Amino acid sequence: FSEASSQESSRGPRFLEEPPALVEFDNSSGAIVPCKAEGNPIPFLKWDLQDGSQARDVAGLRHLQPDGSLVFHPFRAEEYQQDVHDAIYRCVVSNTVGNIISRHVRVKASIQQFYKVQVFDEFVTTGNIAVMRCHVPSSVRDSVTFTWERNDGIKMTPTALQGGRYSILPSGKLYIRGVTADDGRASYRCIARHRLTSQVISSVTSGRLIVREPQSQFAPNIVDRQHLVRAKEGDTVELGCVAQGYPVPTYRWYKEREIIYGGRRVIQVFGSLILQYVGSADSGNYVCVANNTKGEESVDINLIVTASLSVYVTPQYHIADIGRPTTLNCSIAGYPIHTVQWMKNAAPLVTNSRIRLITQEVLYFSVVRREDRGMYQCFVYNDKESAQGTTELKLGEVRPTLLSTFAEQNLKPGVDLSLSCSASGNPLPQITWTVEEFGVPESSRIRLGDYVTSKGQVMSYVNISDVRVGDGGEYSCMATNMAGMTKHSASVNVYGPPVIRPVKNISILAGATVTLRCPVAGYPISSMMWTRAGSPLPNSLRQELKPGGKLLVKNVERASDEGEYTCTAKNNNDQSASGKLFVSVNVAPHIDEEVFPEKRTGTEGERVKLLCNIVKGDLPIRITWDKDGVPLSRERGRRIQSLEDSSMLILKHLKYRDSGNYTCHASNVAASVSRTTALVVNVPPRWLIEPVNKDVIRGEQLTIDCVAEGYPNPRMSWKKQLDSSLGTFREVHPNYRTQIYSNGTLAIQDLEDGDGGHYICQATNGIGSGLTKLVDVTVHAPPKFETTFTSQTVVKGEQTVLKCEAEGDRPAVVKWQRDKHPLNLETENRFSVRQATTKATVQSTLIISSTDRYDSALYTCIVTNEYGSGETNIQLIVQEPPSPPTDVSIVTKSSRTVELSWKPSYSGNSAIIKCTIQYKNVTSNWEHCSQLVLSSFETSATVRGLLPVTSYDFRIIVENELGRSKPSDVITATTSEEIPGGPPLDVTVEATGATSLKVAWKPPRKDLLHGKLLGYYVGYKQEDSQESFQYKNVETPEDGEMASYITNLKRLTSYLVMVQAYNNAGPGPRSDEIQAKTLESSPPTSPGLTVVSSTSSSISIEWEKNENVVFKDYILHYKAEGKEWIKEKLSTTTNNYTLKGLQCGTRYRLYMTASNSLGTGEPSATVIGRTKGGAPVSPHKRTFLIINSTFVNLNLGSWEDGGCPIQYFSVRYRPTFQHVWNTVASRVMALQKHLDIGHLTPGREYSLLVNAYNEAGTTEAEYTFQTLNYTFF
Repeated sequence: FSEASSQESSRGPRFLEEPPALVEFDNSSGAIVPCKAEGNPIPFLKWDLQDGSQARDVAGLRHLQPDGSLVFHPFRAEEYQQDVHDAIYRCVVSNTVGNIISRHVRVKASIQQFYKVQVFDEFVTTGNIAVMRCHVPSSVRDSVTFTWERNDGIKMTPTALQGGRYSILPSGKLYIRGVTADDGRASYRCIARHRLTSQVISSVTSGRLIVREPQSQFAPNIVDRQHLVRAKEGDTVELGCVAQGYPVPTYRWYKEREIIYGGRRVIQVFGSLILQYVGSADSGNYVCVANNTKGEESVDINLIVTASLSVYVTPQYHIADIGRPTTLNCSIAGYPIHTVQWMKNAAPLVTNSRIRLITQEVLYFSVVRREDRGMYQCFVYNDKESAQGTTELKLGEVRPTLLSTFAEQNLKPGVDLSLSCSASGNPLPQITWTVEEFGVPESSRIRLGDYVTSKGQVMSYVNISDVRVGDGGEYSCMATNMAGMTKHSASVNVYGPPVIRPVKNISILAGATVTLRCPVAGYPISSMMWTRAGSPLPNSLRQELKPGGKLLVKNVERASDEGEYTCTAKNNNDQSASGKLFVSVNVAPHIDEEVFPEKRTGTEGERVKLLCNIVKGDLPIRITWDKDGVPLSRERGRRIQSLEDSSMLILKHLKYRDSGNYTCHASNVAASVSRTTALVVNVPPRWLIEPVNKDVIRGEQLTIDCVAEGYPNPRMSWKKQLDSSLGTFREVHPNYRTQIYSNGTLAIQDLEDGDGGHYICQATNGIGSGLTKLVDVTVHAPPKFETTFTSQTVVKGEQTVLKCEAEGDRPAVVKWQRDKHPLNLETENRFSVRQATTKATVQSTLIISSTDRYDSALYTCIVTNEYGSGETNIQLIVQEPPSPPTDVSIVTKSSRTVELSWKPSYSGNSAIIKCTIQYKNVTSNWEHCSQLVLSSFETSATVRGLLPVTSYDFRIIVENELGRSKPSDVITATTSEEIPGGPPLDVTVEATGATSLKVAWKPPRKDLLHGKLLGYYVGYKQEDSQESFQYKNVETPEDGEMASYITNLKRLTSYLVMVQAYNNAGPGPRSDEIQAKTLESSPPTSPGLTVVSSTSSSISIEWEKNENVVFKDYILHYKAEGKEWIKEKLSTTTNNYTLKGLQCGTRYRLYMTASNSLGTGEPSATVIGRTKGGAPVSPHKRTFLIINSTFVNLNLGSWEDGGCPIQYFSVRYRPTFQHVWNTVASRVMALQKHLDIGHLTPGREYSLLVNAYNEAGTTEAEYTFQTLNYTFF
């Protein structure tokens, strides 16, 4: 029962802390890899390598701590060992229940090293995406993260998620979108930070961005692509796709042929597709298509999204009944999943018809057997990690328990007897019966039976009717199942004389212990006695009488213990019974250990004899041999010589395969014995893979296989020759570039020229002299350039020479490209190539005579040899004076400033060093213009110090190192008005009556008008008054006469008068005050005029005549618009008059003044009259123009005169794409009815501008027409 309890409390091992899948550390810090587990009994922990061998302590490098942790110590670079510092480990945990093994633990140590970070110049076409690359050695690329900064200290932060211009990819590439010339003015530096050591290294150089202006249109060319991108679930991923093209390409994205539209989680930014919070559904093939009007190009990108693997096996603790089916389930999370593997007790599970996989995740047992118990694990693998889940399969066995038994009984003969036992257990136990250790025989009186109760218990019984004395003895019931056995015994005593049951003779092995039973019945028994050969027993210390008449004999000997034994039983009535049995003592074979030791050692090729000598044992003895559990047979090189009591195994020529455990089996009638010796065959090293000479390419990886076998395992080492003349070699030690694998393979990464030479691979194991092989490593050089990018400038029209020089093996072929397209020298007459070869290099020179603007391009020199190709890029910049700015416009203007803006044009591939604004009055010439000089970066400026209401011409000239541009198009601007800068001039005041004064003046100086004068304020007040001036507003008269009358004044009173001019900006300064005094009496009042009628050349007027006033004369004042006033004296006897000889269709101003002896009165109010007629009327295009292919005819007679005869025409024309008009004639008299314009281009569109003039005005008409195309018959 205690044994059963122990089994029930045992538990298989389980991980409390499973080691991580990846352990990275640097050689200065070391690492501790934990592995903790529990179980009952307490489990034992060890570490294995991937090949199953145990990871033992390596002095100073690797150590297994008592708590199960695997410790990696800090180490020097020269102490690096590949099989220690770059290996896969597994933690193995064991106890008596079973074994489990951890996931793969990848241990990767990195060595702190100095390395260069480099950034080179990159080129890009304006408006496209630039790619700046950060170059680091491949040995550290996966261990560093990248940041970028500009030379002005500004750190470049990724802004693509917000639709910004910058992206930094995990590979270190910097994307700059929508490149402008400003991006080319900065330089860029890359900063690499080591994830483990936090070591920060900045690039030794800064890279510049060479921004090129497109010279022609070209199709997209994808210059940066990602073929495979890996991401973890939940990450944000940027798929990059960068093309160069002009016009600037647009980008489309597809997944599995379905176009991708932006969304909440998917963002498309110029050249990139950004996926946020990626999951397994995002894995797949993506296609980026770059397109413009010249073509398109596409690239495929495979996105693999992974999620950390995890495994859970259910049930985690499983009890299964023997003989019944059961199932284990493996629940897996994470992706991708490449392999699923089941293991039992840390070994691969072997399936069969009874144990099979329904699916990879479901393990099915059709019938559970005892051997199925143990630890089961489900492992899941992909190319990055593994995971496992564990369960313990425990059998549902319960050791039998006797629930009811029988007691000792004393019976009289003739009665009936019933004995019973009941038991439980799992599986259901079987109950057997014995009497005196012999089976109970069934007969007509004795019946045995059993059955299973409703409670799942076994009930077994023995029924004896008519009990006899011989039925007495010790009865036992024994319950047995796979979990164990339980037994109960008790005596049944039947009253009567002693009776001895018949017993069988027995054989016993010499040296064993035997108990002889005396099967007596009858009750009561008073004594029992044993004799041998008439001598009472016991007669030695090896013999002992036990209760119940049992005789115990220890260490049985043939001479002393073999023979006939007699057992006699008596009762108190002196009745007795005796029984006999014969004891045979057999002697088992005994193998001589001295001549057959536990271990033998030999060397391959030697002879070995193994002697199995039997020093004692009953004959005949049969002797056989086996090796590693397999019976040996005769074969070549192996012979067995056998005698009656010995056998010799002869191995004539030892081979490694002869190693193993050899067992001699000796058997006779007594027993079978065996003894095993381990034969170890030492084998000197021999090649499995013999190293051979290698031809390798610089920069790639060198791998030389050097694999040997032998026993013990050979130690593999490499040496490299230092000096060919001396023949000295030095040991090759592993480092961050050089690795020596456990099988002897030598691997060198990033091969350099110095890695070439003689190498020796040695294999030694202490057996023989070992193996040595000399191999030659030849490092071949693909073409290599000192620099991969240069920039070269040339002045337009001059010759330029582009030089390309590459190191590398010869022969080599050189090809040239322009903007990544092959350069065709047959069609490019100005291009020629010269080539030369030196001992170390191949040189090619591209000569371009008389360079042109369109020769500005990226020229690529590609050199190819047998071992690869390389290229260098030369950015040729053809320089010339710049083109003038375009789109010059007026932004704002004031009375004395004008703000201009413009767009820069072609720079001539040379930095603009000066920008000059030239400006002048429209009436002057450019020789005497003013200048405003600006910096090269300005695209707007304000010109100051101008005069108000003045028209200026502006033009802009830019300048680079090669000269000045032509002037830009001229733009004209008129400054705004400003308040007048001076007072009216020559102010006079005269009395014109008793209540009026006449004020006359002249305008302010012309240079002080600062705008169009709208009028004047005439201020006046009594000279002795303290009141303010009163003002009369006088609009600027059209006739130019500056005068006004102040009326309603006091008689004979002195007044102060001043005049102030004003315009739209406001009033200017006042004139000086003038004193004047009104008269005592007044001149007459001038009559008011009325226009009665008009003709094309006359205007009739009339007025009211005052018969009570005597007038000396009437003066009529009139003027046409823009002309001088004309005076005409009229009769005082009439009240009407007709002005004749006037201009047709013209507006006239008229007023009247009257005078008498006192003077001239104030003028009457001015009236407006107009002669009949109007400006010419333009005809319809259909009646005016007759169009041919090279000329057009103008029907001038189709114009209407508007009532006033047309005097003449002016005619101008221009092609619609030009801005300058061509004058055909500035004065075509009206008598000429037709006019031809010739020498036109067929099929071209023109604009025509015609002005018609008469006395009433000018009419301007513009027509657009297209000449006819030629027609051929």
